Amino acid sequence: MFLLNQDIFLWDLMILMLMSVFLALSIGCLILRHRLLSFLSFLSFFLVVYASFIEPQIITVTKKTLSHPLAPTVRIAIVSDYHVGPYKGARFVERSVKKINALLPDIVLLPGDFVFTHSATAEDLDPLQNLHPSIGVYAVLGNHDVGEYQSLSGVRYSGVSRGEAIANKLEELGIHVLRNAHDIVTTSDGQIAIAGVDDIWTGHDNLPAALTDIPLSAFTILLSHNPSIIDDPLSHDAHLIVSGHTHGGQMRLPGLGPIPSLPTSLGRQYDQGLFDVDADTTLAITRGIGESSPRTRLLAWPEILLIDLTGTR
Repeated sequence: MFLLNQDIFLWDLMILMLMSVFLALSIGCLILRHRLLSFLSFLSFFLVVYASFIEPQIITVTKKTLSHPLAPTVRIAIVSDYHVGPYKGARFVERSVKKINALLPDIVLLPGDFVFTHSATAEDLDPLQNLHPSIGVYAVLGNHDVGEYQSLSGVRYSGVSRGEAIANKLEELGIHVLRNAHDIVTTSDGQIAIAGVDDIWTGHDNLPAALTDIPLSAFTILLSHNPSIIDDPLSHDAHLIVSGHTHGGQMRLPGLGPIPSLPTSLGRQYDQGLFDVDADTTLAITRGIGESSPRTRLLAWPEILLIDLTGTR
């Protein structure tokens, strides 16, 4: 809904103004026979249109393989930051679900930020009930879900928490919401412990509670919406840490990476992809599938991150 929601009206107005200015410049320069300026202005107009209305609707799949001596052979689909609301609704969620199911995952992990604004309706998440991995779907809450936000200038502020309502909604949809807890899954060739913590910005995360009593023989996956969880050495007890939150910067330039600063403590290099935390722990950051602040994505396509786990025995 373009320009029709008060939460994003100013962002959409800015996009409309940029489109109008660049298109007017392109036509004006063409009339004045300044062909190069006309072309550059039209290219700018096209980039605004593409980044605002085309790229955010393109769902890509990024495939990775990860080996570990304790890992059973399983396929994991990771989808973060749906941010349902004025930009993305049930139809987009349904498209993503069909694409996820086509990948035949054993486990689906959803590392938080299911809603965007306070006016978002959790009913847009209903298509998630149609996810059909062979083992299960697991989720944690993100900062937007519990009403914690950060402006583009880096200022943090609080709103109304909808965490309990969103967690209850996800459970109704058949999704296991891990709130400082873990679940043990037994496969034909090993065990997986799937742990999850609440949002770290609120201080409600409790790593000891999430990781206590996990068998040493289990391959441990830790879900944390914010990858800054790795600042806590206890998180390194997990073999795979799965996060979102960064959106890959949401807008990127070739060779430079994310344009805006990232809302983490880890620096710009931890924007998206797989990172070695230490010899036994890998951090996976997905750039997510939705948008916050402007509706724009540029060279940061919505992503399903697919990880094939294999043992090295």
